Amino acid sequence: MAKSDSKKRAEMMAKEWKKSRSTTRSLNDLVQMGLLHDQELGGWRAPEGESYPDPQAGEIVVFEDFFKRGFGVPVHPFLQGLLLYYEIGICNLHPNSILLVASFIHLCDAYVGIEPHFDLFRYLFCLRKKGAVGGSKIAGGVYLNLHDRMKNRYLSCPWNTLLTEWYKRWFYIREEPGRATFCDVGYIHEKRNSWIDRPEYRGQVSELMDLIDWSCLDGPGVVGNFLAR
Repeated sequence: MAKSDSKKRAEMMAKEWKKSRSTTRSLNDLVQMGLLHDQELGGWRAPEGESYPDPQAGEIVVFEDFFKRGFGVPVHPFLQGLLLYYEIGICNLHPNSILLVASFIHLCDAYVGIEPHFDLFRYLFCLRKKGAVGGSKIAGGVYLNLHDRMKNRYLSCPWNTLLTEWYKRWFYIREEPGRATFCDVGYIHEKRNSWIDRPEYRGQVSELMDLIDWSCLDGPGVVGNFLAR
């Protein structure tokens, strides 16, 4: 007899996710660091012995290391737009990619004086498969990286640093009514053309690339300025 759909899903989830090590204590540590609102205001909850996530309505699944890299709720509309464009969920992203997006938003806002520019981002960055992170195709299975030959045309910074077992520190957080950040904890992404498509070097893209004096911008300094806010 064929396995039921629910049993197949449970087996898949047990394979793709690791039991969370996030606790109320570890999340309160983030609160003390000023990275997370208190439980009542922030609407977060630690998993209670769950082997894989099962969010309630209105909740998304996030990782502790997201918040150490500039993530916050409500989720920034620019990040929400990227998730929709790439057709991935928030839990599919590696924490280092959260820092990359957050730093780009900060660069546009604080240093260039514009809203984060979608086509400029696509000109600079592409999305790639990370591989089996902790044996998972879901948790952090994709990451953002500079397009080929863009290394010397953007902030010089070690974006893809090594993190240890970050995928074991997941928890739930409630979104505000009306928000809808895509987060399907059972979604295994497939590579799409949008991951590598980029606009041509013309119009606003070329104007912004020429406007920004990249040689005067210190990558770690821009990131540090953002994280120290």
